[in-house]
Amino acid sequence: MLVASAFEAELQPLTSACAAAALQHHGADVVGWDAHLQPDALPEGPFDLTLVSVQQFEGLERGISLARRVSEAYGTTVVTFGQYAQMNHREFLEVVDGIIMEEPELISEELAQLAAGTLALDAVPALMTRHGMRPKPPRRRISVPRPARDLFPSLVHYPAHHSPFGLMGNIEVSRGCHHKCTYCSVYGAYDGGVAAFDADTVLADALQLAEEGVRHFCFIDAEFFNSRTIGIGVVERLVEAIGPITFEFTTRVDHVLDYTKELEKLVSLGLRRVTCALEFPSNRILRIFDKHIDVDHMRDAIAEAERIGFELYPTFIPFTPWIEYEELLGFEDWLVDTGLARVTDPTALQTRLLLFKGSPLLSSPWMEDIATVDRGFWVEWTHPDKRVEELWQERRTDAEDAGKIRCCVKC
Repeated sequence: MLVASAFEAELQPLTSACAAAALQHHGADVVGWDAHLQPDALPEGPFDLTLVSVQQFEGLERGISLARRVSEAYGTTVVTFGQYAQMNHREFLEVVDGIIMEEPELISEELAQLAAGTLALDAVPALMTRHGMRPKPPRRRISVPRPARDLFPSLVHYPAHHSPFGLMGNIEVSRGCHHKCTYCSVYGAYDGGVAAFDADTVLADALQLAEEGVRHFCFIDAEFFNSRTIGIGVVERLVEAIGPITFEFTTRVDHVLDYTKELEKLVSLGLRRVTCALEFPSNRILRIFDKHIDVDHMRDAIAEAERIGFELYPTFIPFTPWIEYEELLGFEDWLVDTGLARVTDPTALQTRLLLFKGSPLLSSPWMEDIATVDRGFWVEWTHPDKRVEELWQERRTDAEDAGKIRCCVKC
């Protein structure tokens, strides 16, 4: 079997490595390929089954092209997985044989049987084909001995793994998110659902990263506190096993305010940075995004982070169809006033709302008077105030490449 990653945020492809490990556990002979990092290194086939991972919006077009490429190269069954493959299943079914509408590890035994020729394509649970989809298996935790990172290039070959804290290892406690922020691709794909990892799997992955010299870990979960216990437990066991570490994760503003005891404990274990999606300091915009926070909560969280002793690293989406020109002009002053100007990445000043296909915002009444154009995998919107569009063009020209620094690794 071949597990090919179209794009995983310029990180070593963890999702692909987890899927590969699950398949190996059921006896499959697996080859891994990071087609983003090594586009010309087409593996030598043949393969009985190829899985193509499509995790981010940036990997959509690449995923379609990659699926066509492996289909032509090997002439065998091609199946895709990942949140953007799920949200664009109609387009992918024109190219591939099936789309996994579940975590691939949970149906890895059936996928191994499919590759072996002992199970038909239409008999695999949670696999959408042109003929429909069989029911999903019972929900359970994702469990593999440890992700098969050895099938992919070493961390040192990925620029994103070289951080201010040293060599960074990407680990994950859960997929999905309990929260339902209307702009978010994770909500679009998971609808508020969560798939948690077994703690032993996460620890085993962290330990193999430590063997490569990693002492700074980035939890790439969309929401670290999807579980209030798994992540903290893994960090405690990791520190006990290898000694001092540093780490970072992403969580919501309200969790910074509500989980103070947990955060204090995590700081004592090495927590250095927490990414929070602040979006924009406007209560109107926050209501449209269904964030369940307000601007006062933001200020309180900034103060709480300073008190507890970690860096609050913000992400923003200043350009939306509902922003007012005067608000944008005052945004940088707000960053200075709150102290966030020193840690906010300059590209955050030009981030524009992405209306991906499957976005809950597309069916929102807030979109009724917004001019839009269907661009295939996304919907282009135009602000009614031309000054906003002109300001965005000006800031975009001055910014770094739009895809180089992103809000999180899930978009």
